[in-house]
Parts: sequence; C-alpha cells; structure tokens
Amino acid sequence: MVQTLQTSVVTPATQCNYITIVQRKFQDVESSQSITLAPLTVSDLERALGEKISRCDLWRKNWRNRIYFVQFASGELAVAKQVVRGDDAMVQCQYDQLRALAALGIPGLHLPRALALIVPKRTVIMEFVPGPTLRELSRHDDSTDELVAVCELCGQILARIHLAWTQEIAPMPVEVLARDLAAAPWHLSSREKAILNSSLETLAQANVSVGQVCYDYQSKNLLYNKGELTLIDPPDALWQGIHLWDYSRFRGGLRRMLWRIYLRQPLQRHRHARLRETLSAFKRGYIESFNKQHPEPAYFAAATRLLELQHTGMSMAMNQGKLNLARRLKSGRPILAATKTSLATLPLLELEKRWLFRQLACELP
Repeated sequence: MVQTLQTSVVTPATQCNYITIVQRKFQDVESSQSITLAPLTVSDLERALGEKISRCDLWRKNWRNRIYFVQFASGELAVAKQVVRGDDAMVQCQYDQLRALAALGIPGLHLPRALALIVPKRTVIMEFVPGPTLRELSRHDDSTDELVAVCELCGQILARIHLAWTQEIAPMPVEVLARDLAAAPWHLSSREKAILNSSLETLAQANVSVGQVCYDYQSKNLLYNKGELTLIDPPDALWQGIHLWDYSRFRGGLRRMLWRIYLRQPLQRHRHARLRETLSAFKRGYIESFNKQHPEPAYFAAATRLLELQHTGMSMAMNQGKLNLARRLKSGRPILAATKTSLATLPLLELEKRWLFRQLACELP
C-alpha cells in the first residue's frame, strides 16, 4: 500500500532568483527548531510496499539526505531516498515528477519506477537502476569517446524536456537576475561590476524560453547504461524559470568535472583535448534538438555565461549556509563533513567567479 498525501500542491519558485531562495532556505533552517527524523526501517518498507524485505542498508548520506539500498525477499533491488532536511511537499513532488517525466516518453531517457512514498519518514522508494554516473564515467581513460557521445545525448534529452515544458518566449528577466546576483555572498571589483552591468543591459534585448525547469540536471544525477540515461534525482519543487538555466548548470558542472581531470592527470594532453569535445557535443545535441533557439545565437554565449555565474553565486550561498548551520548545530558527522567541504570549496568558487567574469567580458556581442 502506497502512503501518499491527499493533495500535491507545490508553490512554484519565483522565476530565476535561485541565490535568494537558497539563502531563505538556510535562514528557515537556522530559525527552526531541530527535529531529528528517525531512520528508515524494514517494517516501514514492508508496510509501504506490501512485500517482504530482506535488506535495508544505509548506502550514502549527507547533511540533507539519507540513501538506502533495499533488497526484496524476491531478490529485486530498490533505492529509498529519505529527505532529512525538507518537508512533505518536497518528497511528494519528487514522487510525482518521476511519473511526470517518464510520461513525456523522451527517447533515451529512463526514470526509475516510483514504488512507494512514506510521508511520515519523508521517503521516496524507487527501483534500483545500475550504471555509472557521468562523473564516474569520466574517470576511466577508456571511456572518453563514450563520454563525448553521452554528453551529446544529454543535450538532446534536455532540449526535448524543455520543448515539452515551454510556456512562453519572453524577454530575459534582467531585473530579477540583477537583484539575485546582488544578493550573492561575494565581493565584486569595479571592473566586475561594470562587466555585469554591461551584460544585463545587453541581454535585456534577448528573448528566452521560459517554463518549468529541472533545476538539478547535472552529471552526478545522471546514470548511463546501454545507450540510455537515467535521471535519479527528479525536481523536488515545481521550479519555474529560464530553460537556459538547466543548460548552463549542466555545462558549468561539466566544465568543473573537466578541470578536476586536468588537475589529477596534467600530462594526458591528448585525452584533455578529446574531453573538451564533451562541451561542444552537449551544446550540439541541445541546439539541434531545440528547433527554435532561444536566446538567439548572438546572445546565447553571454546568456549562458551569466547564468553560470549565477550558479556560482548560488553555490557560494549554499556553502556559506552550510557553514552557518554547522556553527549553530556544532555536532553531527554529516554536518562536520559538509563544513570541511565548504571551507575547501569557497576559495575555489571565488577563483571560478573571476574566471567567469573574464569569459563574460569576451562573449558579450
């Protein structure tokens, strides 16, 4: 028997103010009382699924989620995701979006089958899907050619999702973006401020595709197996915004992934050159599948880079929020791990911010 909410009402996020939303979420967490969510148990699973469970092992965890590996008595496998910091609406939305995305029928895209929802434990149970993530695939020297083809497929699939979700073609909301970028926890030089102002003024002339966005379409959330991609982390809210946000977020994450490979394997120049083709393959797959390009080619590069910059600002806000939360809680292994990661990540994000501003200056039409 599937335990579910009677209604699924999720308020869409305000368009494009992702930095502000992250900051508000951390403020809400810091101001709320600490409530410990009990771990998932075998009896929880058996009541929800109506089947005998032989194993339920904690597989992975961080400060937000616990991921369990589940084995049925029949031998079938499943994964249970428990949202430690969140609310009932988030898990209900993820459960619904697994079905909604699967219903689009996009070739090459697989969604894990939703098996059950346990609201009191804020847990979504879905089928287990084998295969490496794109991030894991990139670590193998013999998979470089395959990774290029997979990134092109990622672009094609994202474009088809956006085509299905397009609500309108509208002017780029530069005023909303300006306010959101101003909220980022960074310091801008006078030159960076000038580049940002010039970018916003230029991109006010661009039209963009607007509608529901995936929000977290990234290499770590995509599995690849036998020519098919599986999205393992569906949206936890009905995010609304510029579709180019999803494109920019994947591209920025792919670029960071390549940077890590360059640092770890600095002498493999030939492989580096081949890996750089993943960026152009992703763009090619996206543009060729999105039959009407928005924004138009003259503004595409600058708009992409500006939204990559917004994602960097959002990452800064998220890592700063983790540090503030750790100072308040002062305990817990997941919180401690998040603190160490944030302390190491913030200086790197500052370097990325400076690089993005230099690129943005070069790409303005």
